Amino acid sequence: MQVLSDPKEWRNRLVNTKSHQAKLQALAPETAATLERLAEDLARTLQAIQNAEQKVNTQCADAVARYAERKDELRARMEEYNKNADTINALTSDLQSVSEDLAKVKAQMDTRGASMTDTKPLLKVKTALTQLRTETKQLEIRIGVLTSTLTSKKLKEASIPRNSEVSKRGADCEAFLDDDDMEQL
Repeated sequence: MQVLSDPKEWRNRLVNTKSHQAKLQALAPETAATLERLAEDLARTLQAIQNAEQKVNTQCADAVARYAERKDELRARMEEYNKNADTINALTSDLQSVSEDLAKVKAQMDTRGASMTDTKPLLKVKTALTQLRTETKQLEIRIGVLTSTLTSKKLKEASIPRNSEVSKRGADCEAFLDDDDMEQL
């Protein structure tokens, strides 16, 4: 009968550990040499990279300085742009307000201009004035005729004696007014 070894048993572990130790000791010198060569290569590569970085930094120092200046200029111009944009927005709203006011004033002026160019009221006034002048002339003519008639009658009355014949002729007073005189009145 064969006794199986239990991996949890401490003796087995000890044997396994010693066997692994022997393998590691055999590989350690070779691995250490490889690691040392690798470390030296990495150190040389790192030194070359640092040298190249220093060389690039020296060559690009002017460009880096110009970039920093340009970055500062860009920041300043962006601030100026933002301020100008705010000013432009304010002025645009003012312009819109003024444009609306101007449109209102133009509409009022157009309305007034249309009413000023409308000559109907003026023509009515002119026609009324012409009619008044015509009527005034007609009235002046009538007044003149009546004044003339009245004056001639007064003259006729003044030339008639005031005696008894006046009473006889009283009936004839109507004769002083002719039919033509009556039509003119």
